[in-house]
Amino acid sequence: MKYSLSAKNLVCRNLENRAAYCADLLNPKQSKEITGLLRTDSGLLSVHFNQVVSNTVAQPRILQRFVVDYFAERHSPFSLWHCASKPLDDDALIALGMEKLPPRIAMAAEVKQLASQPKAVDGLDIISVDNADDLMRYGELVAALSDDTRESAQITKFFRQLSELPEHKYSRLKFFLGMLKDKPVATGSLFSSADALGFYDLGTLPEYRGRGIGTAMFHHLLNEVIHSHHKHAVALVDENRQNLLLNAGFYAVGEVARFQFVPQRSGAHQSQTPDSNSQQSDDQKRA
Repeated sequence: MKYSLSAKNLVCRNLENRAAYCADLLNPKQSKEITGLLRTDSGLLSVHFNQVVSNTVAQPRILQRFVVDYFAERHSPFSLWHCASKPLDDDALIALGMEKLPPRIAMAAEVKQLASQPKAVDGLDIISVDNADDLMRYGELVAALSDDTRESAQITKFFRQLSELPEHKYSRLKFFLGMLKDKPVATGSLFSSADALGFYDLGTLPEYRGRGIGTAMFHHLLNEVIHSHHKHAVALVDENRQNLLLNAGFYAVGEVARFQFVPQRSGAHQSQTPDSNSQQSDDQKRA
């Protein structure tokens, strides 16, 4: 599977399915797709839950009309995940007001080849989230891991609304909390698509890092995957976090480029074409 196009497609399909699934839980039937481009709209002002997944090199004018103008009219941020091997035109995207972020590494594995080495951490208990109160605690912890206060509020709002839904409505999402002496300190989740289980939200509060808590969470989720009916597992990780997955039996199968768009605080937006003489403000950053 190493560097296999089909393996990378597994990762991207899981990402697409999860993005649409999460958005549709709060804002049904608003996800739209054209050739090679999926746009999801959660109804929140969130780069975390308004995701665009690209599997082809779309022309800048298509991205502007189908994506940027759509969200700009709603004064809403979004993130763009580009899965195709051929890169997008960075300069054209910057001209549309988008900011390039570090890429993520796509990881994939056949479940039968995975090996879990559970890590015991004194005082750590990893629980499956199965009630509204724990789901809110999970969401608050994910929000706390964000360095953007406005995004944190939107993440909390997502999980508050999710906690009000019957559990069967979001059954393809499985959440796990790492509790250290009854304090939530780590998160992890699995998303089930038709052909893979995907790892998401792996994170530990900064003051508790370096104790093996994140590794313990990963292996707990890995054990869940090994005992599932799925044949494949996938993940998207920062470049410096590959080793944990590689040691468990994953392969790196390519990069996924990332961009984000955050409207100006005033909500003003000037629709531009990439060859416009005017430039987006250098001040347009994560708000």
